[in-house]
Amino acid sequence: MTRVRRRNSRARVLFGLFLCAFGLCTLRLGWLQIVTAPELAQAAEASRVTTVTIPAKRGDIVDSSGTVLATSVPTYDIYAARQYLWNWAHVVYVDADGNEVPREKALVNGQKRAGISTRVRGYGALEAARLLAPKLKKNAAELGGELSGTEGSRIIATNVPVSTWREIREMGIPGIDGVTSYRREYPNGATASTILGFTALAGDGAPGSELEGKAGVEATQNKLLVGKNGQRRVEISPSGQTIPGGYSQEQAAVDGNTVTLTINADLQALSQDAIDQAVDQHHAEWGTAIALDVKTGAVLALADSGQMSPDEVKEGKAKTTGSRAVQYTYEPGSTGKLVTFAAGLEHEAFTPLTRVSTPYEITMRDNQTFRDAHDHPTLQLTAAGVLAESSNTGTVQLGDRVSDQQRWDMMRALGLGQPTGIEMPGETSGIIGPPDKWDRRQRYTTMFGQGMATSPLQVASMVATIANGGVKEPVHIVDSYRTPAGAVTKVEHDAPKQVLDADAASTLLKMMEAVTTDEGTARAAAVPGYHTAGKTGTTEILGSVGQEHGVVSSFVGALPAEDPRVVIAVVVYRPQGEVVWGGTVAGPVFAKIGAQAMALLEVPPSTNAQTLYPQRVE
Repeated sequence: MTRVRRRNSRARVLFGLFLCAFGLCTLRLGWLQIVTAPELAQAAEASRVTTVTIPAKRGDIVDSSGTVLATSVPTYDIYAARQYLWNWAHVVYVDADGNEVPREKALVNGQKRAGISTRVRGYGALEAARLLAPKLKKNAAELGGELSGTEGSRIIATNVPVSTWREIREMGIPGIDGVTSYRREYPNGATASTILGFTALAGDGAPGSELEGKAGVEATQNKLLVGKNGQRRVEISPSGQTIPGGYSQEQAAVDGNTVTLTINADLQALSQDAIDQAVDQHHAEWGTAIALDVKTGAVLALADSGQMSPDEVKEGKAKTTGSRAVQYTYEPGSTGKLVTFAAGLEHEAFTPLTRVSTPYEITMRDNQTFRDAHDHPTLQLTAAGVLAESSNTGTVQLGDRVSDQQRWDMMRALGLGQPTGIEMPGETSGIIGPPDKWDRRQRYTTMFGQGMATSPLQVASMVATIANGGVKEPVHIVDSYRTPAGAVTKVEHDAPKQVLDADAASTLLKMMEAVTTDEGTARAAAVPGYHTAGKTGTTEILGSVGQEHGVVSSFVGALPAEDPRVVIAVVVYRPQGEVVWGGTVAGPVFAKIGAQAMALLEVPPSTNAQTLYPQRVE
């Protein structure tokens, strides 16, 4: 009886333990199925689903006629998930003679043809490297080293053409995959290189990183050009390959906008050739040429000598990554005399016919002595003649008729000593101190463009304002942008502003017409068939202790003079030789670019008779 009770007691204990264990299992199962099920399902999905970035295409940059200057070409970055390679066997099909047979010829409905057998061609990373090296144009031994190992993924090639990736994909090597990327291309080589700039992968340059502008309009318009990356979530097999028909979810990428510039690619290319030829001919350090649309302030061409392709600039082969026309300064020399004449005409301090006794050498107030470029007897010139012959001694006499503050205000009104606002990086402001900072000599040297520093672009803008009846148009090189859907938006710029009296501007432009005639200093700048208004500049480059280090030769002008459409400024820095005058060195470059600009814009030749102000007093 006692034994029976003991057995029943043990049975009850065991049954109780069983119930407890069952209850715990039930609770655990419930916990797993109800409480943690979503988390576990997410973890399971994460183990077989991967997220791939779909890079957006960077927008194109085009010229005013739609010619593509910069574009993005699709390529692939090739990855290797090395954990899938170490135990991989490359199995091939062979016929009865032992010759390898392509898979599509070896199988029929998934079954081997008669006489077909399999053979292992090679194993692991070394075999994968042997197959991939010819496609990727890499050394097989070095690639084998990159693929060796059992952990981690690494990129083994970038910018692989789409056709090459397709061939690699068909090999079916486990763990080898490709991700779409883009390579930036510049179809016109060096044309407009300093305008365009270049790109590089953003951040640390990891695969899938977007291209980012690093110079030129690629940098300033980066926000418009970049798109928005998309992503694709796909299910992968244990071998690392995407499962056909498996889970797939995609958010499409949004491509960047197309940016339209104001430049004309043909005029840009001709301008580059013309300035390169001048620099080579005169053994100069550098040169630049700018063409502006007088009516709008749009840049039609902006050429720097010695331009290289954006890829070469990116590699550090170029002397500068920016445009000298925008970023460099120089003393404008006699082209700066236009400010003195503009101030005098606006304040009615003199007229084009005002008589000026003009000696070769003159001593002004505070015992300051100045000379002309050439020795000559005292001439009886009109104010128009002083400008045409670019006389320093005549200019300082006329400049003394207006106050320093009036000249300074005119410098600022015409845009000297301040950025133009062009959509390019690194624009210089120039160096022009206010009148209260001028010393006794500088107040005179600024009358003929010395003792001050401006950029070539500022000088071009100054003359464009004079040619436009005193109305200052905002200088710009970006016209509009177009979305991937085709919507076009014009870029807004500052409103035009009247900064010089219209009559004074018209009179000064008329005075400038004599410069390219037999009466002036730049006959070589004349454009056949068109009246031209311009001004030469030849400025000595002085060292820190006053030694001369060469000259800057320049010419700036507008045409046709009777109704200006284009202003062109040319600067050649430190030409060599016996004749280095602005009219001789820079004038012919102006003439070449001017003739091409008139043809491209279909501007008819001048038909009216040219009448000039008298240069000398009879």
